[in-house]
Amino acid sequence: MGSITSKMLKIIIMSLFVATIIIVILYVILLNLFIYQEKEKAKIVTNIAFSTKYSQMMHHYISFNEIIKMYKKNSNIDFKIYSLLKNKNLSKDSFFKKLKKEKETYKINLNYLKYYKVIELKKSCLKCHGKVRRNFMSCGGITKMKNKLVGFKKGDIIGFVETKVPVKKSFIYFNFSFIVAIIFLLLALIATLYAFSDFAKLLKKNINILLEFFDTRVSKGIYETLKIKMDFIEFEKLKESINKAVNAIKYYRDEMIKRYYYNHITNLPNRMKLFDDMKTTDKNSLAILNINKFREVNDYLSQEMGDLIIKEVAKRLVNIADGDVYHVNIDEFAILLNDNRCEKNCGYIKKIINKLEQPYIIKNNEINLFFRAGIGSRKEKDVFKVADIAIEYAKRKKRKCLCFCEIKDLAQSFERNQKILNMIEKALREDRIIPYFQPIIDNKTQKIVKYEALIRMIGEDGKVYSPEFFLDVAKSVNIYKNLTLIVFQKTLNIFKNREEEISLNLSLEDFEDENIKEKIYNLIKDFPNPQKITIELLENEDIASDASILNYLTKLKKLGVKIFIDDFGSGYSNFSYLFKFEIDGLKIDGSLIKNILTDKKSQMIVETMVEFAKKGNIVTVAEFVENKKIFEYIKKLGIDYSQGYYFSPPKPLI
Repeated sequence: MGSITSKMLKIIIMSLFVATIIIVILYVILLNLFIYQEKEKAKIVTNIAFSTKYSQMMHHYISFNEIIKMYKKNSNIDFKIYSLLKNKNLSKDSFFKKLKKEKETYKINLNYLKYYKVIELKKSCLKCHGKVRRNFMSCGGITKMKNKLVGFKKGDIIGFVETKVPVKKSFIYFNFSFIVAIIFLLLALIATLYAFSDFAKLLKKNINILLEFFDTRVSKGIYETLKIKMDFIEFEKLKESINKAVNAIKYYRDEMIKRYYYNHITNLPNRMKLFDDMKTTDKNSLAILNINKFREVNDYLSQEMGDLIIKEVAKRLVNIADGDVYHVNIDEFAILLNDNRCEKNCGYIKKIINKLEQPYIIKNNEINLFFRAGIGSRKEKDVFKVADIAIEYAKRKKRKCLCFCEIKDLAQSFERNQKILNMIEKALREDRIIPYFQPIIDNKTQKIVKYEALIRMIGEDGKVYSPEFFLDVAKSVNIYKNLTLIVFQKTLNIFKNREEEISLNLSLEDFEDENIKEKIYNLIKDFPNPQKITIELLENEDIASDASILNYLTKLKKLGVKIFIDDFGSGYSNFSYLFKFEIDGLKIDGSLIKNILTDKKSQMIVETMVEFAKKGNIVTVAEFVENKKIFEYIKKLGIDYSQGYYFSPPKPLI
C-alpha cells in the first residue's frame, strides 16, 4: 500500500520505460526498413546494369567495364566484377562459395551498402562461352583475335558483381528525421505528463478533502454532511454517496441510542441510561417506584392495556416529579433526588405515590394502581441494588416507602448471601459438593442398619460447610435442585455395592422441577436394589395437598422405595398425612427428642406418636440422640431406631 504520489510516480516511470522500449523497437524496425529500401535500390540498379550489359553487348559490343564507367559518371553508384574468366582461383573463395548458395547478399556500414549478386550464364552467353574455338571479332574496323574461356552450360555461375551504393547522407537524413519525430513525441509526452500531474494534484486535493472529512468528523462521531464542491463529477457522486451513508449512520446511531438508552413504550430513559448518568451526576439519592402486581394487570386486561397504563403512569410521573425520571423495568420507574436525608426523600416520594395512585381512565375503564418505593443513598457502593433491596423490604413490611438507612442490616445480609452464592457456584464448578453420612442404629441390636445422606460443601480452604450455611441461598436462586441431583448421583454410586440401606432427602423445591424428578426416578430405577433406598420428606402442607407429588411417590413405591416423613411433629403434624402417602416410617423431630428428659410436653407428644405409629405399623426413628440417657429413655418408649451424635456425627464413608 502506497500514496497516490508514489503510485503516479511509478506509473510515469513505467510509462517512460515502456515508451523507451517502444522507441528502440520502432527505430530498429525503421532502420531495417531503411536498409531494405537501400538494398532494393542496389538490386534494381544491378539488374538494370545487367540488362544494359546484355543489350549493349548484343548490339554494340560494349564491355561491362565500359557500362560501369558510364554508371559511375552519371551516378554515385560503383560496380565491381569478380569473374572466373579473369580469376580462376575465385572458385576457392569462401565468400563466393557462400554467395553461390544464396544468389545474393549485402553488407552495410555507416558510409556504404554493398550489394552482391552472382553472374549466372544465360542462353545468349553460350555463344561465346559454350565451346572451345577461336573467334575473330571486328571492332572499329580493326580485326582482333581473342582467346575465350569456354566450355560452360546454361545456369552456370561464373562470378559475382558488387554494387556499392553510398548511404551516408541517406542514413544521416533518416536519423535526423527520426530524432525530430522523437523530439515531437517527447514534447507531447511532457505535455501529457504535465496535464497528468495537474490532474493528479486535483485528484489528491479531492481525496484529501474526503480523508480530512473522515478524520475530523466521521471518526469522531460528528455525522455532518460534506458540503465542499468537488472538482470531478465522479467525486461529486462519491460525496453524495458518502453524505447518504453519513445520514444513514446518523439515523441508525440515533435509533440505536434510542433503543439502548430509552424505553420503547414510554420513550423515557431506561436502566442503562440511568447507570451512565449516575457516573456523572451530582445528585445524592435514587428512588425506585414499583407498581404492585402489575403483571396481573397484563394477564387480566391484555398487554395492550398494560402498555397504555404504563404510558399514562409515565406521563403523570414526569409532570409531578422534580428530578430526572427513568423507566428501568416493565413496572418500575426511578427518580434521581438532590437531597440525601431519608425523612425528606421519603416524604417527597410518598407525595408522588399519592398522586400516582389516583385512578387512571383507560378506554373508559377506571384503573386503580398501588405503588411501593425504595430509596438508596449515592454514598453506598451500589445505590441501585440498595434501592431495590429497600423496595422489596417495603413490600414485606407493607410500607409505601423505605429508605436504605432503615434497612442497613438487611442489606448486609444480602451482601453475605451474595458471597455464599459465589461460593456455591465455584464449588459446583470444582466438584466440591459431596454427601456426608450419619448412621441410623437399630435400638434392639445397636447395630448400624442404614445411613442418611446429608449434603456438605467443601470450601477452597478445606473447611466443611453444613447445609444450614448455604441451602437457603441455593433455594432462593433456583440452584438447589442441582445440589439434590449431585447428592443422589454420588450417594447411589457409593451404596450400589454396600449392604446397608441409604436414606435421602427430597423437599418441596425438588418436586417442582419435572426434569429433576425424572432424573431421580431413573437413578433409583437403575440402582441394583431400590428396596434399600428410603426417601425422607419434610412434613409440609403443600406436599400433602399436591396430587402430582402423590403420584410421583406412588411410582417410587412401586420400585420398592420406602417413604419416611422427616422432622415429624415440628409443625404441620396432620396424622392423616401418614396414611395418604402410605408412609413406611417417620422421624421424630429432634427438638422433641433433645428435651424429652426434662419437658413433659415433649414426652407426651413423643409417646402419642410412637403409640400411633405402632398401631399403623409405621417405623419410628428418633433424631438428635445426643447421649446415653436419651438413648435409654427412647428405647423404653419403644422407638425402633436412633440417629445422633451419641453414635456418630455425619462424616464421609471409608
